[in-house]
Amino acid sequence: MLTSEPISFWEPSILSLFSRAGVEDFQKDDNIIRQSFTNNERDFPIDKKQFISLSTVRFSSGLGVAMVSTFIGIYSDIFSLSGVQVGLVGVAYSLVQLLILYPVGRYADLGHRKVLLLSGLVIGVPTYLLFWRVGGFGSLFGSRLLQGFSIALTTAVGLSFISIRSKEANRGRNLGTYNSLRAAGQTIGALGGGFLVARFGFGVPYMILASLYALSFAAILFVVPEESVESREGRSGGGLHLSELLAGVQFRIQIGFELFFAFAKAIIIVFIPVYAYAVIGLTEGQLGAVVAARYLMFALGQGPAGKLSDIIGRAPLVVGGGTLFAIAAFVLPYQKSFWGLLLVAALIGIGDSIRVPASWGIFADQGINTGPATSFSFRMLAWRPGLIAGPLLGGFIKDLMGIANTFYAAAAAVTVALIGYIVSHLLHGEKISL
Repeated sequence: MLTSEPISFWEPSILSLFSRAGVEDFQKDDNIIRQSFTNNERDFPIDKKQFISLSTVRFSSGLGVAMVSTFIGIYSDIFSLSGVQVGLVGVAYSLVQLLILYPVGRYADLGHRKVLLLSGLVIGVPTYLLFWRVGGFGSLFGSRLLQGFSIALTTAVGLSFISIRSKEANRGRNLGTYNSLRAAGQTIGALGGGFLVARFGFGVPYMILASLYALSFAAILFVVPEESVESREGRSGGGLHLSELLAGVQFRIQIGFELFFAFAKAIIIVFIPVYAYAVIGLTEGQLGAVVAARYLMFALGQGPAGKLSDIIGRAPLVVGGGTLFAIAAFVLPYQKSFWGLLLVAALIGIGDSIRVPASWGIFADQGINTGPATSFSFRMLAWRPGLIAGPLLGGFIKDLMGIANTFYAAAAAVTVALIGYIVSHLLHGEKISL
């Protein structure tokens, strides 16, 4: 039975999230927890209104991330930021997430997904209003910290809602569809953000973002139910512990791949706008189109790719998408025109659309019965070192050797990740059909 009883964010159970005793409680009550997820969560499959409400969060977060990522290239020119400063702005977003993703995932698996979603949305509203008033590197860095905090509270939690209420045969497709809504927001954010800044300045796009976050808050508050009381029983362990997740071979292989891939992805995200705006000299509208091309291809391909991963397996799509990404990163610095850069950005988006739903599907499969939010949080956590090191090292490379070499470094990182991924699967007897 669903309950409307309010949840205190500071209830005692959150204090044991990192404790060994919590893990022992989790292991002791494993059967109860599995039965709890099976008999309660999945007996109430997500309906259309709830999916739409959750989708507003995913769409709004994608819109905000894309707009700010696009604006970084403009900010770097306005504030005369060095390569290292641009890298630090990129790092700020990931730094705060490195600290909170694990406890957020475990607390969500205690049955507190809704309160975490609402908290992330509440933080997002003033965050985008602060972006409106940035006046230099310091305020831009601080605003990115808050943005990273807000996104960390909503991403894994929303994905876990979708996972636990999806049948196994459709899980990859549903995750792909849900993620495609974020990509749709990113597409609109990149295109619309560039246009709005050129036409009205920074105020209008940030007011739109703050308003969308407020609407998403209302949708989650009034439409998405609390988890049932029964589904919380026996969850004193607060989700999966790292040692339990690492017991799975596929989980370890995937974590290793994500660590390397995140490094490359961070360079691409941060330095494509810089390359397009400051090096090639594209207009704000052209810059928005380049960023949007990646997001558009990302949005269109995720649903079909997720469905395909349900049929043929996850690993082949991880390899295929990663290969396309590596090729695109290598040829990117050879593009000296708007159309060439647009095509490469689209290729990056296609590669991501193939890889991402399969990757999320692997982590959903690992944690579906006991702690999907925890499993998703570890995927996001695996990305944080790369998202922090990538922009910083990319900034150093740009300042010392030129921006082209930052993209070569990204291509090299993906190549190493792919080789390690394939070899690891072969050594453990896993078949990858290419």
